[in-house]
Amino acid sequence: MLNFCAKWVKIRRMDLNLSKRSIALRVSAVVFAGAALSTLSGFGAGSAHAAPGGNLPNDCRQFSQDGGTTWGSQNVVTWSADRPVPGGEVTHARFLVKNVCEEPAKLQVFLGNWSISGNGSANVRANAGAAKSVVVPMNGTPGKLVVETGRLTQNTPVAVELFIGIPASETRQGFTITPDWGIALEEVSGDAPVDPGDPDPGNPGNPGDGDGSSAGSLDLFGSLGGATGSLDSLLAAQTLQAPAVQAAGR
Repeated sequence: MLNFCAKWVKIRRMDLNLSKRSIALRVSAVVFAGAALSTLSGFGAGSAHAAPGGNLPNDCRQFSQDGGTTWGSQNVVTWSADRPVPGGEVTHARFLVKNVCEEPAKLQVFLGNWSISGNGSANVRANAGAAKSVVVPMNGTPGKLVVETGRLTQNTPVAVELFIGIPASETRQGFTITPDWGIALEEVSGDAPVDPGDPDPGNPGNPGDGDGSSAGSLDLFGSLGGATGSLDSLLAAQTLQAPAVQAAGR
């Protein structure tokens, strides 16, 4: 009888030890799973952002056509139907843009898959914040960087102006100019120089608005350093869907 009781106590102790080990293993599994999920979650959140040199998602950009009272997508931009004449230029659009995301970025204005009908000729320029571009001919390959700002402070609006002109030597009339304007926010390092913005945002493009800086005309593919994929896929998410402009005669 005593031997039986001793065996029964030993078996119960083994059962308790096994139960404790089972509980410990379950706790360890839960802790490990939680850590793994946390790691994966952190990795996923980080991978959603662009690295310096890459473009931020489209929803990081907001546009305003009423001086910053209301903000929305690129669809709020209104376009002028004015027709440029040889030796002159027209303002194609004027609006505000801001970066609403935490990632620091500079704003870039470029020509996308542009085209000109009837062997005509045209040129463009743009102002963005404190940066004023030089005149950029619409020739060569599509995808030209027209102007870029310094680092934008989050939620701080910058004024953008887009111009289309025709060289004074042009004799053709009535041709169609399709600039395919595009805007991107390219991520930069957090210590990049901040763009001072337009000193007179209520009157963008005023020649008295300070010296600013000009990015000149740069090839978009060169600035991206070996971008892959077709031009259409590269620019489709960034285009402003600007309407074509008809050239006027003298």
